[in-house]
Amino acid sequence: MAPVAADMIRVVVVDDHPMFRSGLIQAVSAEGDISVVAEGDSANEAVELVRSLRPDIVLLDLHMSDSGIARVRDILLAHPPIRIIIVTASENETDITQALEAGVSGYVLKGATGPEMRGIIRSVMGGENYLPKDLVSRLFNVLKDSSGPEDDAISASLSRQETQVLHLLARGLSNREIGDQLGVTERTIKFHLSNAFAKLKVRNRVEASMTALRIWPDLKS
Repeated sequence: MAPVAADMIRVVVVDDHPMFRSGLIQAVSAEGDISVVAEGDSANEAVELVRSLRPDIVLLDLHMSDSGIARVRDILLAHPPIRIIIVTASENETDITQALEAGVSGYVLKGATGPEMRGIIRSVMGGENYLPKDLVSRLFNVLKDSSGPEDDAISASLSRQETQVLHLLARGLSNREIGDQLGVTERTIKFHLSNAFAKLKVRNRVEASMTALRIWPDLKS
């Protein structure tokens, strides 16, 4: 395989359906900043490819014969900087929550278009996390009855700026869009999010959005 430029996003694609895998590779490679450096058809192969090639991102089907949440953790252990994007047909809430808890950076349904996939890869490479808005809403419906007095304490601990940022984050805005709306820099937004994540005891934007929707149910409307 030809050398990959240093500034390109290096991706491994793993799915046990050859036709879908081929189409996905073609879709994500359609522009010059993303390079698929390897492909595989099993979660075990994904672990080995990640360990040997150390790519930036792996696109992984969740339900292969040897797949599962344990394999997600194995991939992260093989190369901790890796970002995992699940590409799956499953909209099951348990699959989504377990994948997020295992540390994936994105969860994408197989109906996503090529341009959507490329945009998701770029945003994840930029440090963001991805979950379709309709799945965020579905998880909200699962979690909405779990709020309690601790949520009031968390809300009270947040600064006005942190609360504003979380409200906009839960509505699906990117850091840049939040900064534009609040009239501050993207760096300032990242600072407020870092503080808010610590107070919410979450690891990423998706978990923060889910927590914000639980604490402030009106944000869903």
